Amino acid sequence: MANGQITYLDGFRLHRGLVAGIRQVLSKQNYLNKINVFPVPDGDTGTNICFTLLSIMDGTAGHVVPHAGKMAEVIADAALDGARGNSGVILAQFFQGFSEAVINEERLSVPHFAKGVRAGHLSAWEALSEPKEGTILSVIDAAAETLTAKTGTGFDDFHLAMQETLEGAIVALEKTPEQLAILKKSGVVDAGAQGFVYILKGVFDFIKSGSLRSRHDDEPELLISTSEAPGGFEMDSEFRFCTECLIIGDNILLPELRKRLAEIGDSIVLGGSKKRAKLHIHTNHPQQVFDLVVNYGVIEGQKVDDMEKQVAVSQTDKGTVAIVTDSTADIPESYLEAHDIHIVPARLSFGNTGYLDKVTITPEEFYTKLVEGPDFPKTSQPTPGDFLRTYQFLASHYESVISIHLPLPVSGTLQSAQNAARRLPEAHITVIDGKTTAVGLGMVVVRAAEAVSAGKSHGDVLALCAQAIDQTIIYAAIKDLSYTVRGGRIKPSRKRIADLLRATPVLTVTPQLTVDMAGKFFGRKDLPGGLAKWVAKRMDLDTTYNIFISHAQCPDDAQKLGDLLPDNGFKVADIQITDTGTALGTHAGPGSLIIALQPAVLA
Repeated sequence: MANGQITYLDGFRLHRGLVAGIRQVLSKQNYLNKINVFPVPDGDTGTNICFTLLSIMDGTAGHVVPHAGKMAEVIADAALDGARGNSGVILAQFFQGFSEAVINEERLSVPHFAKGVRAGHLSAWEALSEPKEGTILSVIDAAAETLTAKTGTGFDDFHLAMQETLEGAIVALEKTPEQLAILKKSGVVDAGAQGFVYILKGVFDFIKSGSLRSRHDDEPELLISTSEAPGGFEMDSEFRFCTECLIIGDNILLPELRKRLAEIGDSIVLGGSKKRAKLHIHTNHPQQVFDLVVNYGVIEGQKVDDMEKQVAVSQTDKGTVAIVTDSTADIPESYLEAHDIHIVPARLSFGNTGYLDKVTITPEEFYTKLVEGPDFPKTSQPTPGDFLRTYQFLASHYESVISIHLPLPVSGTLQSAQNAARRLPEAHITVIDGKTTAVGLGMVVVRAAEAVSAGKSHGDVLALCAQAIDQTIIYAAIKDLSYTVRGGRIKPSRKRIADLLRATPVLTVTPQLTVDMAGKFFGRKDLPGGLAKWVAKRMDLDTTYNIFISHAQCPDDAQKLGDLLPDNGFKVADIQITDTGTALGTHAGPGSLIIALQPAVLA
């Protein structure tokens, strides 16, 4: 493409040019995160745009076709499916509009391309409930204006077209601080707009050189003159959670849905088609959003980010080690507040209604549905994409990541995390098997987080984790085996025998990393007393322990268990009580008690 005039784009050229633009953006991810102040200064615009663009690369791999219009359609579908964040969803809608405008064109001339960019801008503008100038929309508009002005004037060379388009986009980018006060106050341009300029820059460089290579500078090559983004941004929004999902239906009424969503949130981007749409909204009630949206179609790809936590992360100096786990780890709230622990939620559903564990459903709500609802919950691990987004964001703000999860024989969560980490070879990410679950996994994660807070290095934290994993023991006393039977963990005949003998089974994580019977004690009226005595017979009472206790909607029993442990010979450094989450609670059922023990001083 570097030699002679380029008068058309077929599907191959369109795809190669976009890939060059994508690679340019990927090399600038950290910088885009750094200047992200609008609509919320949560430091993830670069991550979200890159995740969206990587979805295009993944979705088009093996599906590159010579027909330009059909190639644009493949690109648009991939972008919609993988869109993340405000700017990512706007970009996906831009590609949707572009695709619809050129769908019948086998080759794209400059006028065809200009028509597509203009349609992409209008489509993106219409997708927002409150579109604003000074954002990515302004830069797309400038690109469309430049191209449109040149059509019909013999301006048929893509080299010249992209050169002038890039220049026009840069001028629009420079104006964004004058259009949005928060940008001017912060001394930056809009991050989403800068990302679109990077795409154009990558495409133009490709046209000039014919090479898909892009530089990965330690610092970005500034296309405009801008100051370093100062710290101390405040979150200027009444809404806390960035909420997203994909909607699949037969006739999605986008204007009606957009109007109803405006009653429960802002920063709404709702784009796509009547059969497939992507939603982005800031709200305080994510599940209320999903409950509304399900009336318009089937929901996939639910995502909820806590923007308050993201803002806090983005406004601190780059940390050394980020600790990540999944929501199967039951961790007392006091530790979550005291330490920087990042949790990727598992997914569960009751019937056709899906939830994000501990995000859109609380333990109390979960157990109410478990007892009173007609449907037994189905659980599934976070996807590799869920972990990839988390890792991408954290890699921009931390030197390294340690991600700790429940064992592979219990769930595919560990494998999802490993698959995501492999996608980011340039990041320093270590994924480890926690070899336990629930409060046991929570204890390992807390030990790691405490080490990070104490200034330990990545290697030191890993060494400490290995000790904590080997020395953490978990036991779960099951009050009612009905839920274990419903979940298929034991046969009904075993429940009948246990009921007849009034036996309380105790589960643990075995050396083979499966959840299985560890034993039993007789009697069910005094579950705390029975469990305290049973555990005391199996532990070294000369050792001083840290202890986590979780309960399935029986806090008084949990407190009683904690009080009884010293009476049964335990030396206790610390006891913490929390709720039993959905992972173990699904099978343990209400009334169950879980205890995890770990030496206060690891050997």
